[in-house]
Amino acid sequence: MKAIVAAALAGVALASTPSLAADLFGTAPPVVSYPAENGPTVEVGSNWYIRGDIGAGLDSAPTVTFSTLSIPPQGDPSTPLSPNFGTQQFSRNFLADIGLGYRFNNFFRADATYEYRNGPGGSTTATVICPYGAYGMTNQAGTVEYGYLYNPSNTCDGDLSLKQHNNMFLANGYFDVGTFWGITPYVGAGAGVNIATTSGSLAFFETANGQPYAANLSPTGTYPQIWIDAYGNVINPQPKIAFTTQDWNRTIQSTKYSIAVALMAGFGFQLTPSATLDIGYRYLNTGATTLDLTGPAAPSLKSSNVSQEFRIGIRYMAD
Repeated sequence: MKAIVAAALAGVALASTPSLAADLFGTAPPVVSYPAENGPTVEVGSNWYIRGDIGAGLDSAPTVTFSTLSIPPQGDPSTPLSPNFGTQQFSRNFLADIGLGYRFNNFFRADATYEYRNGPGGSTTATVICPYGAYGMTNQAGTVEYGYLYNPSNTCDGDLSLKQHNNMFLANGYFDVGTFWGITPYVGAGAGVNIATTSGSLAFFETANGQPYAANLSPTGTYPQIWIDAYGNVINPQPKIAFTTQDWNRTIQSTKYSIAVALMAGFGFQLTPSATLDIGYRYLNTGATTLDLTGPAAPSLKSSNVSQEFRIGIRYMAD
């Protein structure tokens, strides 16, 4: 009986002393607790952002030069017909872009953007000599055929109409100077590829009556196929006008690829923890381009493709 009571007392002592039981049977495992099913979660931030901008710019209208057909007849070299190239002026353009960027730290960020913008356009007029017909000339006796009269009073007005749009892809880097009273000034630079598409038309009209120019200059008789002045003298150099039916009108459709570089400056204003208002200036240079049309009196277009732009947009940080 004494042995049974002693054993019972020892069991009670061990049950009431966990540390003693742990010492006897090894280290007890740690207590595991499980979070509530709807408990709080920890969010991990992101440095990625998306952006969108709209803006307006000032572009210089392209320089237009018409092929000179205004060669004066011999004996009158001081009075060539001067083409009118129209007024060169700045033209406004519209732009819009979207992009994806990444903020590396509080001072440096970078993004890649796609942009659509229109370019300088408008119309230009030039006046050139355009023979209205093939008029053969002979000597007074009518025994010698000299050629065909090149009459400088036969003129046409060439009307050139153009419009341009651009698709541009840029990689940009920005340095944020710091934040002052909620405003963060920045400077930046970018480089990429610009795809400029120029479209339009060129049409010539007879100055005398406004009719579309479509003269038939096919040779008649046995006259030599040379241009002469009213005195029977051969014009030298010869105007590049073939003795055939004339069609000087052109439809213009040209696509040019070029390197684009940009310099930016502006400031950001924090609207919300995720959204920033971006207001800035950009100098954009997509390189000079030249467009040469073929045919008599065909113009050559040269454009510097430099734009001064003001933009406003939103940058939104992804959570």
